Amino acid sequence: MDYKKKLEETEKKLRYCMEALNHINEGIIITDKNGTIVIYNKKLGEFEDLNAEDVVGRHLMDVYEWSTESSEHYQVLRTGKPIKEGNYQNITKLGKTNYLIANSFPIMAEDGEPEAVCSISRDVTSIREIYNRTMGLQSTSEKGNAPLENGTRFTFEDMVCKSGAMKELIANAKQAAMNNAPVLVYGETGTGKEMIVQGMHNAGPGWNHPFVALNCAALPETLLESLLFGTKKGAFTGAENTTGFFEQAGKGMLYLDEINSMPLNLQAKFLRAIQERRFRRLGDDKERFIECKIISSVNVEPMRCVEEGQLRQDLYYRLSGVTLEIPPLRKRKGDIAALIKHFEHKYCAMYGKKDVTVDKNLRDAFIKYEWPGNVRELEHLIESAISLTNSGEELTLYNLPPYLRKTMYASNYVPEDVERMTLNEILYSVEKKAVKDALEKNDMNVSQAARSLGICRQNMQYRINKLGLRNTEKK
Repeated sequence: MDYKKKLEETEKKLRYCMEALNHINEGIIITDKNGTIVIYNKKLGEFEDLNAEDVVGRHLMDVYEWSTESSEHYQVLRTGKPIKEGNYQNITKLGKTNYLIANSFPIMAEDGEPEAVCSISRDVTSIREIYNRTMGLQSTSEKGNAPLENGTRFTFEDMVCKSGAMKELIANAKQAAMNNAPVLVYGETGTGKEMIVQGMHNAGPGWNHPFVALNCAALPETLLESLLFGTKKGAFTGAENTTGFFEQAGKGMLYLDEINSMPLNLQAKFLRAIQERRFRRLGDDKERFIECKIISSVNVEPMRCVEEGQLRQDLYYRLSGVTLEIPPLRKRKGDIAALIKHFEHKYCAMYGKKDVTVDKNLRDAFIKYEWPGNVRELEHLIESAISLTNSGEELTLYNLPPYLRKTMYASNYVPEDVERMTLNEILYSVEKKAVKDALEKNDMNVSQAARSLGICRQNMQYRINKLGLRNTEKK
C-alpha cells in the first residue's frame, strides 16, 4: 500500500473516531504533554458551553483558569498515575451550573513515559438536583413554605420586585386570573414564567383545585398526546385506562410550557379540543368536558413563533385571549438589588453560612450586566459563590466563574463619561481603577495584587509608579 493511500485510510479512521466521540454521552478531552488540547468532543462542549473549534489547539491554561498545580492533566503527566472520580463544577454562559465527575488517565509513549492525558466526564447535575430538591422541600417544610396541596409552590407574595414594569405585570396577571379566558405568557429563558402562572392559579377562583404543568418540549408526540387526552384500555398495544392532564386539572389550571414545541398536527387536535371544550381519550368514543383554565407559555416572541411555523396561527389567536409579557432582567434593573438580597438570605440559610454579602463593585457589575439567563442566571451565580465561600466574607468579582469575571470586570471599569474621553484617557482611567481596586482588595499587598491581576510584581510596581498610586502601596 503506497504512502498516499495509507494517509487517506488514516484520515478516514480518524474521521470515524471523531464522529463516534461526538455521539457518546460522556465528555472527552485529550491534551498532549505540553498541555495543548488535541481532542475535545461535542458532549463536553455542551457541559462547558464551549465549541471544539474554539478550544482545540489552545493551551489548557488559556481555556481554563487553573494553575499547573491544580490541573488534573498536569498531575497525571507528572505522576503517570490516573485520577479516578474527580469532582468539579462548571457554570455556563447562561448561568446553568453543571456538576461533573471525571476520570483522567495517562496515554503512554513507547518508552513508558506519559505523552498525553485523556479525561472522560459525565454529568451528574440531575442526580444532585433530585437530592437538592428533596432536601429543599424538607427545609421549606420546616419553615412553613412547603408545596401547597394544589400542586403549586409560589404565590404573588413570593415574588421579589421593585420595578414598575413587574408591578404592572403582576397587577395584570391578578386581573387575568379572575376569569376562565386562556392566557399566553411570553418571557425569555429564566424570567420566571412558571412563578407567574402559579401565582395566577393561587390568585384565581380555582385556587383550591389542581395545578397541572406539562413541558411540551420534553416529550415525544405520541406520549404528549396520551398525557394530554388520556387513553382507553386496548387503544394500542399495552394501553391501559389512563386519565389525561385535561381531566387531572379538573376545575383548576393546565399549564403548557413551550407550547411552540408541540408538533403541528397535535396542535390541530389541541386547538379543536379547547375550541369545543371537550375531548376524547385515545381509543375512546366517549366525549369528556374540559373545565380547567388553560395557560400556555413561549420563550420566543409569539408572532415570531407564528411566522417561523412553530405555532399555528389559529391556535395562537385561540390561546392569546390575554397575553402577558415578562420583562427580561436587563429591562427591570431596579429589581436586581432586591433579588441579590433575597438570594443572599436564601442560600446563606440553605448552606449554613452567615453574613455573606455581595460587595459594591460586584453589585455595580451585576446592574451593568445584560443577563442573558435572566433571574435564573443571577440566582445560580449567587448560589454557587455562597456555596464556595466562608461565613462573614464578601462576594467579589473574583468569586465569579472565569468567563463571566472577564466580562463583568471590563464593564465595571468603563468610565461613565467614556463618550467624551480620548482612547488614552479611557485606557488610563480603566488601568488606574483596576490597579487601585486590586491593591485595596489585597490589603495593599503588592505581590498578592499583582497575582490577582495576572502580572508579575515588577510590572505591578511599574504601574503603581506610573499611575501615581505610590502612597496607597503597603509599606
